[in-house]
Formats: sequence, C-alpha cells, structure tokens
Amino acid sequence: MKSDEIRFTALLIMVIIVAATVYQGFFPKKSTEHFSELGILGPNMKIADYPKELRVNESFTLYLYIGNHEGKIAYYRILVKLGNKSSFINETVPMDAPIIAKYEKVLMNNETWIYPISLSINKEGVNLRLVFEMWIYDEAVNGFKYYGRWNQLWLNVTASKPS
Repeated sequence: MKSDEIRFTALLIMVIIVAATVYQGFFPKKSTEHFSELGILGPNMKIADYPKELRVNESFTLYLYIGNHEGKIAYYRILVKLGNKSSFINETVPMDAPIIAKYEKVLMNNETWIYPISLSINKEGVNLRLVFEMWIYDEAVNGFKYYGRWNQLWLNVTASKPS
C-alpha cells in the first residue's frame, strides 16, 4: 500500500512537471522589456572595417541600424555629431557638439532599419569623436527627447592631398 502511494505521488509530480513544461512551450511568457537599438555598421555592413584615418572632405560610407522593440510605433531621430576627446556624452546627457547629419525614421514595433549613410569631415583633427545619438519622439512633450543610446567612432583626419 505504501509503495503504491509513493508511485502515485511520483507519477503525479512527473505529470505536473511535464504539463508545466509543455504549457510554457505553447504559451511563452511575453517580454515586457521595451527598448530600442542603435548600431553603426562598417562599409561592408558588418561590425568591422570602420574608417580610422581620413582626409578632409573625404567621403566614407557607414550603415545606420535602428531596431524598435518599444511595444509600439516609434519615431526616431539620429543626430551625428563631431566632437573631440574631451567632448562629454553619457546615457542622460547628449554631446554638446556641432551636428553634421540628421536621419529620421518611423518604425513599427519589432521592425528594424538598416540605411546607408555617406559622411565626410570638413576639418583636420586627431582623436575626433564621431558620435551617433538616438532621439525618440515623445508625445508628452510634443518633441524629441534624448533616448540615452549612442555610438561613436574615433577618427584622425588629415589635410586633403594637394592638387
């Protein structure tokens, strides 16, 4: 009698474990984490081969990557700024530097966008900081707010070749 109760209890526990596992497979927990992605890809659309040494006004191509996982439609603005090694930026403070390019895109939830961008730097400098900031439209303020996402490339830019 005792061994039958033990077998029944063990079988019941196994059935509960199997049922819980199957349930999770058919009804996965929905993610409630909302976020956006910002990435810069090199000229071959990879996270590699970024330019480091350029000449003044030399054109170069990168790819802008934006991903929307906010759980709703989102309107993005990417500001490209040029600073130097002492320019400050973090998750709450955007960089105080000249804007050299601006890109805007509306994305549906779970949509991504990869877009080729052509840039050039119009001044010489060592350790120039090319920063890409993500801004998102906020209906509450009826304008764009810095989202705290940013990427950067470090560049050395030398004078143009003499003609």
